[in-house]
Amino acid sequence: MESYILRFRGAILASILLAFALTLLPVPDNLLTWRPEWVALTLVHWVLIMPRKVSIVLAWIAGLLLDAMYNSSLGQHALGLTVVVFITMRLRLRINVHTLTHQLTVLLVALGSYMLINLWVLGFTGNSPAAWLYWLSLAGSLIIWPLYHWALTRIFMTLNRFDD
Repeated sequence: MESYILRFRGAILASILLAFALTLLPVPDNLLTWRPEWVALTLVHWVLIMPRKVSIVLAWIAGLLLDAMYNSSLGQHALGLTVVVFITMRLRLRINVHTLTHQLTVLLVALGSYMLINLWVLGFTGNSPAAWLYWLSLAGSLIIWPLYHWALTRIFMTLNRFDD
């Protein structure tokens, strides 16, 4: 099995900043509902690759920044991203996350929980989104995952040649 190391010290932080930039990137209206959950995908990537480098505290801080960015209820995205990291950490111990189907299963459960928490908070505050269109973001995240996971690995990591 190949093992990787970070290319530079701030690689995880840089990838999270990249995820925020992708979140802010304007997209056409017809693709808006398909927009992937970039920050959640990035956190899942790092939990799968280097679980000791990502913490629930990092997810909480990233979530608070998303709350401020979206002007949503304080703690909405923070709670959701914390749950994403927790679920990914727990499932990572139970299944082989080196295969794409298992990664997509983890992603479906973790991001589904994240979106369910957001939907619950939106409904509680009276801002319910349009029925099933809300879930297209989950589908977009699952579709883009293999390419995004590969790109993050290639950009921010290098093969550890000294591993036995």
